[in-house]
Amino acid sequence: MIGAVSATAAITGTATATAQPAAPAAPQGTVRAAAPAVAPAAPTQSNYSSVKLRLGARGDAVKHLQSQLNSHGASLRVDGSFGSSTLRAVKAQQSSASINVDGVVGPVTWNSLSGGSSSSDSSSSSSQPKLRQGSRGGAVKTLQSQLNARGASIAVDGSFGPATASAVRSLQSAAGIRVDTVVGHNTWNAVYSSVRISNSAPSRDDDRGPSTGNSINGQAIVNAARSQVGVGYTWGGSSPSTGLDCSGLVYYAYNQAGNSMPRKTAKGYTFGGRIISQSQAQPGDLVAFTGNDYGHMGIYAGNGKIIDASGSQQRVVERSIWGAPHVFVTYR
Repeated sequence: MIGAVSATAAITGTATATAQPAAPAAPQGTVRAAAPAVAPAAPTQSNYSSVKLRLGARGDAVKHLQSQLNSHGASLRVDGSFGSSTLRAVKAQQSSASINVDGVVGPVTWNSLSGGSSSSDSSSSSSQPKLRQGSRGGAVKTLQSQLNARGASIAVDGSFGPATASAVRSLQSAAGIRVDTVVGHNTWNAVYSSVRISNSAPSRDDDRGPSTGNSINGQAIVNAARSQVGVGYTWGGSSPSTGLDCSGLVYYAYNQAGNSMPRKTAKGYTFGGRIISQSQAQPGDLVAFTGNDYGHMGIYAGNGKIIDASGSQQRVVERSIWGAPHVFVTYR
């Protein structure tokens, strides 16, 4: 009888074994096999997907991040400390996933570490065709339904028209992927992800928005920003004496140049101005990077360069605009 119960447990698992009647006491001197240990449930992605991490962060979320990065090819010590090695691994992951390379781990980066979507969503996205404006049919209806689930408000009519195109651009912008209105692999992954879009989010080529009517001395803004190159980075900082973050540099430079500007976040400055094309941009305008919910910006210095307070470099720098999705914003 003991042998039969043990065999049943081995085949059907511990849940079945515990449902069996208790075995009679073993004769003295008989050694029982130890009951299988039940391993504690491992932390899941959902425990941390809402946690934003950056250089200097510590704790269990960082340990989970490091383990996830290692599963994607990194070789990190899982010590719970977000140092320079973890930062490099995060940037490598962001680059390989074609998302904003800023070293900040937000929902989009967490999503890329978990495979871009859940397993069921992944199979759904991989089976979908490439769509663009003018497409029609059942796949477009699926796209429209999922866009509405992400925060859009469009008709589910199977016709990829201007409203669907606008929602796709908003999703691509919010997900930090290429804003081209073409629904391919990366956009399908974003459609089935946890990314949320705002109906007020501008598309990359949308030149509408509030006109401030301000008289802007662009070169004075650039000069004020350039004078701070080398100043240390401080999250939330808006004074050179204590450090600057990206929006703090905008606040400082604009006010130094005589333009009264309230203190806002990068996203607040993006939506407070007017979205323009690159060809319209002038020195002193802003360049807002759309990844991580418009999480970074710099001051346009002309000739394809910006001045920004860089979280990855921990200081104010002047550099060329990189390939991450971005929009130009003016307050003129």
